[in-house]
Amino acid sequence: MELLVSYLSPQNKAKASSLAKKLDLIFLPQEDVDIDKYCESYFLIYQPTRSYIQKGTRNSSRDIYCDFTDWSCNFNDPLLSKCLRGLPDKFTALDATAGFGKDALEIAKSPNCHSIHLIEREKWLFYLLNEGIANSEDPKTINYLNKFTIENDDSFKFLTKKKTNFDLIYFDPLFSGVGKSKAKKTIQALRDLTQETNTKGFLDLAIRNSSKRVVVKRHKKSQYLEGVKPAYSVTGKVVRYDIYNSS
Repeated sequence: MELLVSYLSPQNKAKASSLAKKLDLIFLPQEDVDIDKYCESYFLIYQPTRSYIQKGTRNSSRDIYCDFTDWSCNFNDPLLSKCLRGLPDKFTALDATAGFGKDALEIAKSPNCHSIHLIEREKWLFYLLNEGIANSEDPKTINYLNKFTIENDDSFKFLTKKKTNFDLIYFDPLFSGVGKSKAKKTIQALRDLTQETNTKGFLDLAIRNSSKRVVVKRHKKSQYLEGVKPAYSVTGKVVRYDIYNSS
């Protein structure tokens, strides 16, 4: 599915056009947006302080962007937090599939987390991640985000050339077609706009590049990644975290 760059205020037209070139996306001037033709298309709406993703031209629901302050204060994932138990003090982590950064933030909330490196392959997501960090003003949230480093790269290539290990490697290959529940707007946007992650050989590579464990996020009904049984799993109503020990 296509992602188009546009804007709301005419004064942002030039910068929106420049952003589209930078991100290798199609630029669509506001005056050319046909309500019916683009009703199912995704738009990256450029704004100087907070750009966002929206689907269609009549969408009145919440915009999609990296809202780290809201996630920091109003969201927690006890299942993922449970996966971090037993990691060493000041552990280092890698989020190999950063997305909008919500899970990386959850890992950074751990008092024992020293740093987390985020790998994101999509240029537009990399842009929104950096913008979300820049827009965060809450002191507690900034403290978590100070643990972040972000890189626009392919996680498989990154781990192939990386020479130092991480204590924890987190991997979330987006799952689809499992279960009957409808995905949240953010997750659905990722499924629609990103290429399917090639997981072949990744688990073995991740285990070799982690000193303690690899955590893989799956739908609770999904098969194990590459058919490899984990040491144990942490399962909720919808998702399952499979834990593979590296040592």
